[in-house]
Amino acid sequence: MPILDLRTVLISYICGNLICAVVLVSLWRQNRERYSGLGYWAVSFVFNVLGIALLSGRGIIPDFFSMLLGSVFLVTGTYFLYKGLQAFLDRHKTEPHIYILMAVYLFLQVYFIYIKPNFGIRNILFSFMLIIFSVQLGWLLFKQVDASLRKLTGMLGVITSIFGVLAVIRIILNIVIYPGSSPQESAFYEAYLYLAFQLLYVVLTISLFMLVNRRLQADLKADIKKREAAEEALKLSQDKFERAFQASPNSILITRISDGRIIDVNDRFTEVTGFTHDEAIDKTTTILNLWVNPDDRNRVVQEMRQRLFVKNMGFDFRIKSGSIFRGELSAEYIKLGDDDCMLSAIQDVTERKRMEDILHLRLKLWEFSLTHTAIEVMVKALDEIEVITGSQIGFYHLVEEDSNSLTLQAWSTRTKDEYCHAEGSGMHYSIDQAGVWVDCIRERKTVIHNSYASLPHKHGLPEGHSILNRELLVPIFQQDQIVSVLGVGNKPTDYDLNDAEFVEYIANLVWSIVAKKRADEKIQKLNEKLASLAMIDELTKLPNRRAFFMRGAEEISRSKRYQSPLTLLMLDIDRFKNINDTYGHAIGDMALQCFAKTLREHVREVDVPARLGGEEFGILLPNTKLEEALVIAERVRHAIEMLRCEKEDDICVTMTASIGAAEFVDKTKSLDDLFSNADTAMYKAKNKGRNRVEVFEPAL
Repeated sequence: MPILDLRTVLISYICGNLICAVVLVSLWRQNRERYSGLGYWAVSFVFNVLGIALLSGRGIIPDFFSMLLGSVFLVTGTYFLYKGLQAFLDRHKTEPHIYILMAVYLFLQVYFIYIKPNFGIRNILFSFMLIIFSVQLGWLLFKQVDASLRKLTGMLGVITSIFGVLAVIRIILNIVIYPGSSPQESAFYEAYLYLAFQLLYVVLTISLFMLVNRRLQADLKADIKKREAAEEALKLSQDKFERAFQASPNSILITRISDGRIIDVNDRFTEVTGFTHDEAIDKTTTILNLWVNPDDRNRVVQEMRQRLFVKNMGFDFRIKSGSIFRGELSAEYIKLGDDDCMLSAIQDVTERKRMEDILHLRLKLWEFSLTHTAIEVMVKALDEIEVITGSQIGFYHLVEEDSNSLTLQAWSTRTKDEYCHAEGSGMHYSIDQAGVWVDCIRERKTVIHNSYASLPHKHGLPEGHSILNRELLVPIFQQDQIVSVLGVGNKPTDYDLNDAEFVEYIANLVWSIVAKKRADEKIQKLNEKLASLAMIDELTKLPNRRAFFMRGAEEISRSKRYQSPLTLLMLDIDRFKNINDTYGHAIGDMALQCFAKTLREHVREVDVPARLGGEEFGILLPNTKLEEALVIAERVRHAIEMLRCEKEDDICVTMTASIGAAEFVDKTKSLDDLFSNADTAMYKAKNKGRNRVEVFEPAL
């Protein structure tokens, strides 16, 4: 076997590793933004080159550089290789034992260089460190990486393991064969080992390059799959958007914010507005005259520019035929090319708003009826119907019991003030003499005349009557007999079935209120008779227990008949016995009178306060729901709490009351049941501390 010159091998080693270092520096510059750890690799090979170069200068440069610093560079370079692979494989982990071993290695190198020089032991120490790093690298590349990366790191793991095998061989040879006293006098096998290390470093460089290349390929494939998945998801999203766009029950349109130019509309938009797709596209909403109030669009644009969305803003919209509907608009900002646009959804809420108007009007009329006459309720209803339907006139007629004559009962406020000055309020006249508006009586159904002037059987209008162009007339039935007629007229557009349904409902509601008012008048007359029969408590001048229960029975009956609400309040003066015991019964009587006066002052005219016995009182609240009754109860309780009953001899009596409230419901069979429920709630108030209002609950 020929003997290799060690110095020549080392020079070759330096040149080869220098080329490898240049390759890794280039690899780092190309991929540093994509992967971490490549800089450690480049530094590792640079340190390796410097370490070998310094070892080769033994005898030429000082021992500190040639032996100590050279060996430190080699070990540190191996550490940087390990550190770089950790970073590249996303396995950042601090391992203190490596730093400890490197510190021990440095100490032993100093010892065997300066204190007890021994070239062989230094070789063994370096080989031992190489074995340690080889094991660490193998564990990292075979065990710690993700399963998906092991195919990429397997070859590199084999190469680093060979480094460890060579280090073991070198230790064995150093023990068996004298290694010499310096690198220049090393045993013959050192040259072959260095040559093997040089070849391994070349293979290591190629493996690192291939590792990066394979990962780039893997990442590229993953990126391609992600892009394909994203494109597929985008396509699916576009398909879903298109289906949702077309299938939406709302009118959807995409418009440019700057000028309102329509870019796209869905099928529902064309159905609602009457415009075809071609008629709408590239036109502005202003040109199509969609906005009843053009300033509404400016409000939407301003809101969109400030908040980038609009939610549930109510506007009136005009369709192709000229009809108007109420819509709620919600919109989101979108960017289409260079244009700022908005995706708008318009929900037709005309029917919902009509139902809301009906509910609000119903509540308003019932509340209004509490303090107004039947005629005033009629006028109020006509005024409200005119506003909701867009009519300009309204009237209310009563049909007499003979079904052959009419009473002109009421006109709307606007009709009397602006349109009609004909005399006739309260006038009786025959149905046979009436005009075409009594068609609803003859035909016994709601009648719409949208072209009044063309009716062949119309009569002439009386002097001062407003000109009619269209009208809607609703007969009101009671037990299959027409009892009244409600009419509205002169809506700017034709009346339709929706108008008819709305007016029919309100007309029947008005009649029920009128009938109730009539019943109330009868009940009021009866109450006056009852009062004349000495049914007043002598001390407090309030109705007594008998009067209260008689009136209560009537209210129960009326509530059942008309399904109207009824609430009862029971009141008991807290600790009234203390007043009698402290001041005497005369002062106690004065306190009861003050208490009764306060009740009268803080309840409505329709309410029935009464003294039921001793310090116990009751208030009957006709046509009053529990929620309204609680407001009254709290008002009374507060007034009693603020009450000061004073007598000339400097006696001032204060009181509080416990109040129980109960509402008449289907399960309440009689006044006794209602009384018992309110009484139970009152004792609940006492048990919870007095001076409070409590409501009866079935659980009680």
